[in-house]
Amino acid sequence: MKISYLVFGIALCQFFTGCAQHQWQRPGSTQLELNQDNYECQAEAAMIYPTQIVQQQPSSGPSTTSCSGSKTTYESAGNTHDDSQTNCTTKTGRRASGVTSTKDVNKHNRNKLAKQCMYARGWERIRVK
Repeated sequence: MKISYLVFGIALCQFFTGCAQHQWQRPGSTQLELNQDNYECQAEAAMIYPTQIVQQQPSSGPSTTSCSGSKTTYESAGNTHDDSQTNCTTKTGRRASGVTSTKDVNKHNRNKLAKQCMYARGWERIRVK
């Protein structure tokens, strides 16, 4: 029962914060149908992608990737062949000491799944001026 209140709260927050720029629309539907479909889609998405909070230590600089390698092209019996070898190394940015933040790593996938569910139920997301 506790998860129902959480999902409903999340659905309401997303619904009301999204009203300023976008809203769901389906011709001939009522606000009650929108609320019910939105709630059910949010609940389904929350079951598949539950809230998962992780602590992160932000980096003070970007990650960098450098690659090196060689490429050789040769032809035999009328066919062209490429022989390439590439090695890449990625260095993560330096970490800021003493500073941590939290992030819900499933938020993006949960929102994406909820939108797909609404589209599957015939709703369209339109931009409101």
